[in-house]
Amino acid sequence: MLRKVLIVASASLLAFNVSAQHTIIMKSGEKLEGLVTSLNNGVIELEKNQTVSKINLSQVASIVFNKPGDKTSSSEVGERNLTVSSANIRYKVADRTIVKPPKIDNLTQKKGTVVVDISVNKYGNVTKAIPGGPGSTTNDEYLYTKAKQAAESAIFNNVPTAPLEQTGYIVIPF
Repeated sequence: MLRKVLIVASASLLAFNVSAQHTIIMKSGEKLEGLVTSLNNGVIELEKNQTVSKINLSQVASIVFNKPGDKTSSSEVGERNLTVSSANIRYKVADRTIVKPPKIDNLTQKKGTVVVDISVNKYGNVTKAIPGGPGSTTNDEYLYTKAKQAAESAIFNNVPTAPLEQTGYIVIPF
């Protein structure tokens, strides 16, 4: 099934001059970002910063064709990064920083990235967390539940003069 999806994706990639960014998710869980320029004889060529990498298709789990506004790869203005247990968490809530990182736990081998839309009160507590925002690479309910729990466990800095509620997102990779 994955091979058919990749063949269709590659055919559409080769048929059009694509200038969008791509994220290649390896079977190991590693994510590579850049522009897929070709797929020949089971080898993908990925260009990033004018450097071309060759990737064996048998090592690839999936290819994500990022759309403008997706939060899977390139950072948005104001987005912050935080490393938690070797996972790169990205988040954006205006003028806020995380003071207690989210607790991420995944007791399965499932992989994917979940974008969680959040609301934060002026005390820094996450009051609402909705997983599955634009840019999520999975729709697995278990990962959605774990991402929601992780987002709710995060605490942002206390800003007494902040609005009662601020919205933003946290990108949780599994």
